[in-house]
Amino acid sequence: MTKKLWYILILLCFLNSFAQVQEKPNVVFIIADDLGINALHAYGNEFVESPNIDQLFAEGMHFTNGYSSDPTCAPSRASIMSGQYVPRHKVYRVADRYKDDPKTIKNMKFLPPEVNRSSDGKGLSPEKITIAEVLDQNGYLTAGFGKWHLGRKSMAMENQGFDEALEVTGHYNFKIHSETTIEKPDSLYSSDFITEKGIDFMKKSVEDQQPFFLYMPYYLVHKPLEPKPEYLQHFQKKYDGNKELSKEDLAVLAMIKSLDENVGQLTKAIQDLNIEKETIVIFVSDNGHYKTDGELFNRPYRGYKGQTFEGGIRVPYIFKWPGKIAENSKSEQPIIHVDLYPTIAGLTNSQIDEDYILDGENLSPILLGEAEEAKREALIWEYTNYARYNENLDKFASSWVNVIQKDGFKMTEDVEKGKYQLYNLNKDPYEEEEVSEKYPEIIEDLKNSLEAWKMETGYEKPSLNKAFKNYNRN
Repeated sequence: MTKKLWYILILLCFLNSFAQVQEKPNVVFIIADDLGINALHAYGNEFVESPNIDQLFAEGMHFTNGYSSDPTCAPSRASIMSGQYVPRHKVYRVADRYKDDPKTIKNMKFLPPEVNRSSDGKGLSPEKITIAEVLDQNGYLTAGFGKWHLGRKSMAMENQGFDEALEVTGHYNFKIHSETTIEKPDSLYSSDFITEKGIDFMKKSVEDQQPFFLYMPYYLVHKPLEPKPEYLQHFQKKYDGNKELSKEDLAVLAMIKSLDENVGQLTKAIQDLNIEKETIVIFVSDNGHYKTDGELFNRPYRGYKGQTFEGGIRVPYIFKWPGKIAENSKSEQPIIHVDLYPTIAGLTNSQIDEDYILDGENLSPILLGEAEEAKREALIWEYTNYARYNENLDKFASSWVNVIQKDGFKMTEDVEKGKYQLYNLNKDPYEEEEVSEKYPEIIEDLKNSLEAWKMETGYEKPSLNKAFKNYNRN
C-alpha cells in the first residue's frame, strides 16, 4: 500500500467518523421544576436574573406558545418520557389526595381513573418505551440526574433506559433515592450536586467518543422555598423597598438564579469539551408556576400550577444547536410536552419502534428551518385532580376537566358539572372573557374533536362515586 493511498484511507475514516457524529448529535435535556412562562428574563420578566438561560435563548430558537401536558409534575414528566397523552400513559395525578379528604370525596359525583400501578407501586409502566430507551437503542450513552417522579424499583430511572441514573429530591439536605449507598456533603445544594454528575458524565462520554443523552431534571424551583442565602441577600438588597415583590417572590428569584448558574456550568462544560457544534441543548419546564404572594411568575396569564388556565400550563421552550438551529429565532407554533419525544428522535435521526404509539409531532422541521407550521389540529389535556371542596362556594379547588385548544379557541369540559367554557385566545390570551354563547358552532366542533380524541386514546369514562352524598339520586 502506497503512502498516498494510506492517507486517503485515513481521511475517509475521519470523514466517516465525522458524519456519524453529525448524524448522532449529543443531547443535553434540561427540565426546570415549576418554572412559569414569566419566570425568565428572556421571556420578559425584568426582575429575574437568568443570563445563562438568556444566552441559550439568544443562541437558539424559543417558542412563544409552549405548553406542558399537565399542570402538575408527574403526569407532565410521564408525557415527556413516553411521548404520550395522559390517558395512554395513565400517570393521571401526583397523588390521590381526595381519598384522605372526606369533605371532598363525598361531594365528588365521579371517581377519576386510577393511576397506573404495579407490584412496585405507582408510576410510569416499564412497558412504555421511553425516549431514553430509544436513544440507548440507537447507540447513545444515556444518563439522568435529578427529579424522576415516575416510580421506584422497576419503574425507577435506572430501569427506564438510562445507563447511569440518580434520582434526587429536595434542595438542602436532599434525598438520594438509590439502592446503593452514595455519600454526599450535607451542605451541598442538590442542583450543584447533580450538575457535577452531569458534567462528569459528559466528560466520560467524550473520552469514550460516544454520543450521549444527558437528562437533567432539576428540582429547582419547586417548593420548599430554600434559596442559597447569598442569592437571597442579593435580591433583598437589590429590591429593598420595592412593594411589588413579596418575600416569596424574592426567594424564588434567588432559586431561579441558582438554576441559571447550573445551566451556565453545563453550557461552559460543553464549550470546554469542544462539542458545541455537535450538541443540542433543550430547556423546558414541567408545568406552570405555583402561586406566590405577588404572583410574579405567571403574569400576565391567568392561573397557576394545578390549573388548566394558561398560567398553569404555559412554559418556556428553548432549543440550541449551533449551525443547525438559527440563532435568535422564534416560533409562534404551539408546542407541548408530547412533542419532545418525536422531536428529539427526529433531530438525532433515531429510529422508533413502528408499533409504539406517539401522540406528539416531530417539530424538527420547524427547528431546522424546513417548515413554519405544525401539522396537527389541536392540543388536548385531561386533568383529573379533585382537591379541596369548598362547601360555601360549592366548588372544588380543582376537579376533573378535559381541555382542547384548536385554532386559538380553548374549550374546557367540566366533567363534574357537564358544562363547557370557551375562551378565544386569539383576542383574549389572558382568559378574561368567557365566550361559549357567542360561538355555539365552535363549541360543537370542539366537542366532536374532543370525543374523537377520547376514543382514540383509550380515555376512561367517568364512573359514579358510591361515596357521593347524592349517589342514590343518580
